[in-house]
Amino acid sequence: MSAIQRVLYRHMQCRGILLTDGSEKDKKGKGGAKTLMNTIMQLKKICNHPYMFPHIEESFAEHLGFPNGVISGHELYRASGKFELLDRILPKLHVTNHRVLLFCQMTSLMTIMEDYFAYRNFLYLRLDGTTKSEDRAMLLKKFNEKGSQYFVFLLSTRAGGLGLNLQAADTVVIFDSDWNPHQDLQAQDRAHRIGQKNEVRVLRLCTVNSVEEKILAAAKYKLNVDQKVIQAGMFDQKSSSHERRAFLQAILETEEQNEEEEKSQVAMEEDEVPDDETLNQMIARNEDEFELFMSMDLDRRREDARNPKRKPRLMEEVELPSWIVKDDAEVERLTCEEEEEKIFGRGSRRRGDVDYSDALTEKQWLRAVEDGNLEEMEEEIRLKKSRKRRRRGDKDGGREEGGEKAKKRRGRPPAEKLSPNPPKLTKQMNAIIDTVINYRDGSNRQLSEVFVQLPSRKELPEYYELIRKPVDFKKIKERVRSHKFRSVSDLEKDVMLLCHNAQTFNLEGSQIYEDSIVLQSVFKSARQRIVKEEESEEDSDDDNEDDDDEEESEAESNSVRVKILLGKKESGGSSIGARHHNKDKGKKRLSRSKAKPVVSDDDSDEDQDDNNQSEESRSEDE
Repeated sequence: MSAIQRVLYRHMQCRGILLTDGSEKDKKGKGGAKTLMNTIMQLKKICNHPYMFPHIEESFAEHLGFPNGVISGHELYRASGKFELLDRILPKLHVTNHRVLLFCQMTSLMTIMEDYFAYRNFLYLRLDGTTKSEDRAMLLKKFNEKGSQYFVFLLSTRAGGLGLNLQAADTVVIFDSDWNPHQDLQAQDRAHRIGQKNEVRVLRLCTVNSVEEKILAAAKYKLNVDQKVIQAGMFDQKSSSHERRAFLQAILETEEQNEEEEKSQVAMEEDEVPDDETLNQMIARNEDEFELFMSMDLDRRREDARNPKRKPRLMEEVELPSWIVKDDAEVERLTCEEEEEKIFGRGSRRRGDVDYSDALTEKQWLRAVEDGNLEEMEEEIRLKKSRKRRRRGDKDGGREEGGEKAKKRRGRPPAEKLSPNPPKLTKQMNAIIDTVINYRDGSNRQLSEVFVQLPSRKELPEYYELIRKPVDFKKIKERVRSHKFRSVSDLEKDVMLLCHNAQTFNLEGSQIYEDSIVLQSVFKSARQRIVKEEESEEDSDDDNEDDDDEEESEAESNSVRVKILLGKKESGGSSIGARHHNKDKGKKRLSRSKAKPVVSDDDSDEDQDDNNQSEESRSEDE
């Protein structure tokens, strides 16, 4: 084990906690502890690689100066004893053209393994439970074909341990053992298939003095029970009781001899890790390979010695950050804090009430996933909930009329409804879209037929994996109707996105690809034409308004002239009448009606008498 593995393993084994840098409690750098369930599984993960815990890798990446919280390069194998051993095995097998099957129990470990293979430039293939059935056959064909460049086939023990023929490999590495020994046996049999011409070596990696030794011992015990009960029982209805007893006695005697031999060796070798020479003897098929492997080890040590910034092949305690190097008293304090938080909680806080009454049932959810309209169904459920809340609010408001004002709700305010667009803009956008949808080519084929409505996720799942923002003409017309486009430019963005999606998903030169290009040009020309027509209509309306204004102004001027002429005639009437009076003295003059005097309330009685006298004198003179 490396130093970080030893520290993490000790605390997990003794107290069931995993040390952290304290960032989960806003105490970054001060350290913390996290209690985890299933201690056996956590110990297995620590034995495989400590970076299987994401917060450990992120903290160490920051400590070592790696960006983005991901560690790469030689620091990957320095953190794990198994990876360091693998780093001494795989380069040698790669040079001698051996091919490897590497079995793991955990997919997250396989991801770390991929980073290591990328660092060493090993070509590899990966097969786990997420691999589709049609892809499995393709991966097997790639690995088994003659002259294949793939060096490692990375498989999960459960998914890739049964039903595969991988006779092109001659080395099997079981990275971590399964509780069920037959799973590992089936994994080993992947290379022992018909057509295998090379000697097959099986290597099982096990961390010294760890839970993995107990798992391996349990697996061996199960195999022994299988051998004693199932095989010694000889349930073939052909063997006699004497033969079965003799077979069982032979097994027990062999087991006792093996135990005595192992006791003397295990006491000496239990804590020992195989050195380079022992490792080379395990993996070498002949003397030439053994000599080559020894020379490669010598070259590696010389290269490390020449490096001025060389580090040990496994991480040491002096390299660990301060938050992970804690004494027992400090770890005990962190453990007590964690237990107190479990018992007393993290302070009072309001618990959110979850309403499951209007949620999708399992049957509805499955049907929605199959039809590809899960988002629409969820949106419909949300709308139903909002309507119910609105109704409930109206009822409460009716009850509380005249009472105290209801308290405002906390949280985000409700979304405001979009104000409707001007009818002229909506008409213009509808005209453009209808022009594009109804466009036909020379052969009278409607180009927009495949763009009107997209297929569902069930019918074409790869489209939705590639295209992030799917859109069709049906959705665009709905957005025009609901006033989500505030200008023709917004409409153009969605239409261009629709055409770009078609060009991204379809091959260049295909019919749909070419149709999308034509529809782009049709949209642009339709927009220019309709906008020009609108502008010309506006200009004609302006001209008509100007003509009406001119007519009104002319009418007003004519009326003014008439008034002026009439006024002149009235003012010149006395002179004309005088001339006629001089010429026709015998004619009777028209009698004028006397104008009655206007009496003001402010005038005095004397003024009124004077006015009467003046009027009488005028009448006498006439």
